[in-house]
Amino acid sequence: MLNHPAYKKLPSSAAKALPFFLGKVKVNGNDAERFRTVFDFSYTEAEACGFSRGSFGKILTDLMDHGFIDPIAKGGLRGLGKSSSKFILSRRWENYGAAEFMEMTWKQIIFKSKI
Repeated sequence: MLNHPAYKKLPSSAAKALPFFLGKVKVNGNDAERFRTVFDFSYTEAEACGFSRGSFGKILTDLMDHGFIDPIAKGGLRGLGKSSSKFILSRRWENYGAAEFMEMTWKQIIFKSKI
């Protein structure tokens, strides 16, 4: 992973944050379940890891843009649930830079109102 172009082109703050995301899933690295396990990562938790609130949003975008994480649900006020965002680890990074690379953004997540 460290020698892959997706990681090499990752901004330094996102590269520094990536191990925290990888560590959220407590499943063996070879187990397929590792990429199906949903986890959350809040801005408060990011601050405890040493990331500012201002930079954490950019870190999330960078990790998605380079294929390391996929959003499942957006938390916070914009997510309508006042909760943490949900993610899964992704292997999209393996195709980063190739024609078959699939982009993933927050805009692709469908939000459901809790009203």
